[in-house]
Amino acid sequence: MSDVNEAGAQAVAAEITAFGGRAIALRVDASVTEDVQSLVNLAIATYGRLTTVVNCAAMATVKYLHEISEEEWRRTIDGCLTSVFLTARYALPHLMDAGREAGPSITSISSANGVVTNPHFGGYSAGKAGILGLTRNLALDYGPHGIRANAICPGLILNDTSRPRVQADEAEWAGNLDCYPLGVIGTPEDIANGALFLASDEAKWVTGTTMMIDGGLTIQSPEAVMRPSFRRRWKSGAVHLTPEA
Repeated sequence: MSDVNEAGAQAVAAEITAFGGRAIALRVDASVTEDVQSLVNLAIATYGRLTTVVNCAAMATVKYLHEISEEEWRRTIDGCLTSVFLTARYALPHLMDAGREAGPSITSISSANGVVTNPHFGGYSAGKAGILGLTRNLALDYGPHGIRANAICPGLILNDTSRPRVQADEAEWAGNLDCYPLGVIGTPEDIANGALFLASDEAKWVTGTTMMIDGGLTIQSPEAVMRPSFRRRWKSGAVHLTPEA
């Protein structure tokens, strides 16, 4: 368990331990080579081998492209994409050593913004889309070693970072709900369940895929979200189709 927020990583590790699991925490910036090497080395020293990797890191600069400095661009791409490359780069030899029978896998958290995008999200979307291409190559190149690689694209997730922003403004909260056919915002558990499946033997023939865990966000025509008349039709239809008690 690693994070740039060491206290957060330790809290999650403690929770895992409390449920009877084994976990260690380390402060890691996944865009820094030495940090990633230390993380992989610690995992091998502690557990003896490495079979499962889940990449979950991001950095966003929300600006027009012509306003993004080169340093901001590099930081965004490093946080979103270079972090996945570095983790794979230093984990792969150990995943190959673990052998096909161990079911080795890499799961990387991309974003719905890697498939569609939002205004001023050029750097973030580029980094998250890059994860999808890298995942396909990992699956292709390392499949002969029995290593599976998949990606997850979440929609908006209600967590400690997003909650104050989206719930502080009732109009923004309602607008966010309008974007999702299921009418609810996702939770970290929704993404964790997908990652758990992809790392498990239940997904032993699943590789090179992108799992959309986005509440239906990306299945819609933009008009369905943006045009009030479409939204009214959608909502009235949902009310009409609700079974009577």
